Amino acid sequence: MMLKVLFCVFVLTGSESLFANAFRGRPCSDCVSIRSCDSAMHYARRLHNGILPKEDRNTFFGSICKHAKNETKVCCSDFPVLETGYRAGGFVRKTPEVDPIETHPNIALLPSECGDSDRARIINGNIAQLYEFPWMTLIAYNTSIGIQFHCAGSIINSRYILTAAHCVANITQFKKIAGVRIGDLDYYNDNDCQGYYQDKICENKIQDIGVDEIIPHESFNGKLPIEADIALIRLKETIIMYNNAAPICLPRYSNLRNANLAGKEATVAGWGITENNTASSVLMKVKIPIKSSDTCNSYYNRYENQKPMDKAFCAGSIMKDSCEGDSGAPVMIESDYNHTRRIVQFGIVSYGPKKCGSEFPGVYTDVTKYMDWILDNMRE
Repeated sequence: MMLKVLFCVFVLTGSESLFANAFRGRPCSDCVSIRSCDSAMHYARRLHNGILPKEDRNTFFGSICKHAKNETKVCCSDFPVLETGYRAGGFVRKTPEVDPIETHPNIALLPSECGDSDRARIINGNIAQLYEFPWMTLIAYNTSIGIQFHCAGSIINSRYILTAAHCVANITQFKKIAGVRIGDLDYYNDNDCQGYYQDKICENKIQDIGVDEIIPHESFNGKLPIEADIALIRLKETIIMYNNAAPICLPRYSNLRNANLAGKEATVAGWGITENNTASSVLMKVKIPIKSSDTCNSYYNRYENQKPMDKAFCAGSIMKDSCEGDSGAPVMIESDYNHTRRIVQFGIVSYGPKKCGSEFPGVYTDVTKYMDWILDNMRE
C-alpha cells in the first residue's frame, strides 16, 4: 500500500507547478527518505485522496530536498507532528512541544544576524583571510613578561565572549586576564593587510576591551577527564561591530541541537602552535573530521575514571588538529540556520594529546549541550 501511495503521489505531482522547483531541491539538516518521515507520508496519503488543503500542498512540495528516479527525500522537520490515527476530517495536528531554548527569556540576547562571513568556507592549516572569521577574539593575560595571548574565544553578542573554562578559571596572580582583543588577524602588526596594489585592503580597527565579569561553568574542576569546559566573558564595553567584528551563530534551533555531527567536517581557527612547533601570530584555520561518540570514548578510555563523552566530542586526524593557544576557539560548521546558510559554533577547543596533530583526536566541548547554561548566565 505504501509503495502504491508513493507512486500515486509522484504521478500527481507531475501536474503541480511547484514540483518543477522541487526537482532542484533545497538544503536542510534533516533531508531523509519520505518513507522514513511519518508526517510526510500522512501528507502524501491525503494528497492522493484529494483532501490535502492548498497550504499543506505548498508545505509538501516545498519540503522536497532531493528527487531521483527511485527516491524522493524531504526535510522532515518542515511537517508538524501528527497524531497517529484519524479523526473526522483526517489527521489532527498535535500540539508541538515547547522548545525550552527558543522560549528562554534571554533568547533575544542572541543576535539574529550572525555567522555571516565574507568567505566562510593551525596544524597543516591555512592562513585565515581578512574578515573571514570576524567573531574570533584573543584573550590577553598580564604575565611577568608583559601582555601575552594564550587563549581564544568567539563573539556571541555585543557584550559576551564564549570560551573554555580552563582559559579563565583558577588564574594565578602571575597570569591575570587583562582583557579581550577584538578584530585582529596578526597580533604582531598594527595594520592587517592582504592583497597587492589596487586589490590591497587593510584593517586597523582593533578593539581591546576590559573584562566586567568572568563566568566559568560551576561544574568545571580542571581535572582529567575535563568536564563543563565552557565559560563566558562579559566585557566592560559594547563591541563596535565592523567587518572584522561580528557575532557567530550558536545552535539555538532544535534542528541544530539534534544534528548528528559524526562524520561531518568542521573548521577550527586559532593562533596556536603550527606544524613547525612555533606559535603563530597570524590567525590560522584547519578543517577537522568529527568522530563518533564510540570512537571518541575508545580513544580516551586509557585515562582512569574516564567517563563517556556525553557533553563533548572529539575530532581531528594526523596533522589536522587544534593545539596549544587555540584553547577556547570555536568549532564551526556551515549549517541551515533558520532557512539560511550561516556559520554555527558547535564546539569549543578543550584539550587533547600533548603532541598536536597526532592520530589521537582533540576533545571539544559540545555547545549544543550547554545552550541553556549560556542563556541562563547572560544579561542585558
